[in-house]
Amino acid sequence: MVALGGELAPVRRIEVGAEMRVPASEIRIAPGRSTTFFFDAHILPDEISLEGRERFQRLGLSEDHLVLVPSSAFREGERLRLGLRFRDGAAPERVTFVLVVDPALGEPQVEVYRRTRSVESYRQEVDELRGRLSQVQFELDRLQLEGRSSGALEAFVASVGEPHGLSIRSVTYTKAVTHPDVSVLKTQLVVHPPRWRAIRLTLQARAGGVGWVATGASLTDGGGRSHKVLSHWQTGPLHDDVDQTLVVFVEPATEVESGRYVFKVWDAKGRTVTLEGLSLK
Repeated sequence: MVALGGELAPVRRIEVGAEMRVPASEIRIAPGRSTTFFFDAHILPDEISLEGRERFQRLGLSEDHLVLVPSSAFREGERLRLGLRFRDGAAPERVTFVLVVDPALGEPQVEVYRRTRSVESYRQEVDELRGRLSQVQFELDRLQLEGRSSGALEAFVASVGEPHGLSIRSVTYTKAVTHPDVSVLKTQLVVHPPRWRAIRLTLQARAGGVGWVATGASLTDGGGRSHKVLSHWQTGPLHDDVDQTLVVFVEPATEVESGRYVFKVWDAKGRTVTLEGLSLK
């Protein structure tokens, strides 16, 4: 920022990390004034990418800092992407900034701190995930043989993000008919092809819906044919302002054809959530 009354301009400090899923930071730059980036890890000066590079009055590069001086050719409000790559190969390997031209509020100094993660830690995470998936598959095979579940498989599907070997996507439907006590916030399909698939709902209680717990579920295709529901499991009873996850395992992908379905879940009081025109393709 511009210094006023002899005061030192503030220093911008930015932290980046492998687990931090945030938009690229915006940095204000002003024509004729320098903005200097300092890095706590060495970068590769030859692999910098800078939009409008030819219009900068000065560009200074080294292994641990970068100096930019925009020229008067830039227009106020113009946005430019700046991409850098770190030398050591640890994650995050790259970082991106958005430079915003602002003649009045150029930032003179930006310090970038990187929270690194080694490639080996990623390998360990993948190995652990593969082990969990093997346990999940064993649980599903036992479930299909015995017709009952311990809940371990469903709990895994309720909490999993987007790991290796799984497909997770939002599910569309044409109409939702829900009891006034229950609200559906999110509907997803979790698939481990070609072994299993599950419908995952994020639910929340409305007025009177506290304590709602699914006791049954059904899946019917467009021709009125019922498809087997293997199991259902909920992270906990619904509470005010607390999301709960409901996992319903349906027939494997090889047995469920593409098309539109009617999906229902209900509790012991008969309060039903119905999703019509559900797509499981």
